[in-house]
Amino acid sequence: MDFRRLLLVTTVTTALTALVGVITATSGAGLTCEARWPLCDGAVFGLFPANFMSFIEWSHRLVAMITGFLIIGSTIAAWRGGHSRRIRLATLAAMLLTPVQIVFGAFTVLVNELVFGYSIVVLTLHFTFASLILAFLVGATVWAYADVSEVTFAKIQTAATAALLGFPVMVGLTPRLFVAFGEIAQFVYYGLGFAMFAALCLVALWSRELGARAVAYAGGVGAALVVSQLIIARRAFGNDGQLLILAISFAAFGLTLVAIRRTRALGARSTAAAPAGD
Repeated sequence: MDFRRLLLVTTVTTALTALVGVITATSGAGLTCEARWPLCDGAVFGLFPANFMSFIEWSHRLVAMITGFLIIGSTIAAWRGGHSRRIRLATLAAMLLTPVQIVFGAFTVLVNELVFGYSIVVLTLHFTFASLILAFLVGATVWAYADVSEVTFAKIQTAATAALLGFPVMVGLTPRLFVAFGEIAQFVYYGLGFAMFAALCLVALWSRELGARAVAYAGGVGAALVVSQLIIARRAFGNDGQLLILAISFAAFGLTLVAIRRTRALGARSTAAAPAGD
């Protein structure tokens, strides 16, 4: 498989793993393990589940295992293929964080059984490390495509516009603001959030390639705010949590809008400065 495609598949699968993890946590499927982690009920990747909750838990494990092998494969391919230093370091960082993520995944079950119920600290760290792994892989993928294709302001503007269109949906799905924050709502909320995060990372990283520092800053901070919003949503109860999420969302929206306007101006300036024969 082409290296760029391998990275893209790895990144998408990593996001899917995080989404399945959200469903697993929301439904309480991890609790089916009781005190028998890692064997749980003895099912083999959901082929012979004791119940539907067991099927969800083991499905999450299967997707996570596939993702782990893809991350290892991408890292090996990056280093053996002589790709740029930033790509090699990004994939290596993702690979080194994966065991840490697995440990915290185990803690989400063990802390519940051995201490005092689902620890919000453990759940938050588990999701945060997943976001970091995804961030490194998004960066590696964006750089891999930038190394072989022309980076233009038009492409950056398209990515920023795609992210901008997601904000109204995110606001509408704010935890317990307009809709019940059940499994389906969370799946859409986090799936869209990861897509917006990836788009804003593209804006930030590709803008740096063109020397557009203001756009890169707006995209980078916007991406960080989107992830912060997703992390806070794991524990957003009451008016204060909702207001905080909405404030972060509107701040990220504003930065994305700034990135679009600035990119449009830079693109027009670049076109006007280009030789007439180009």
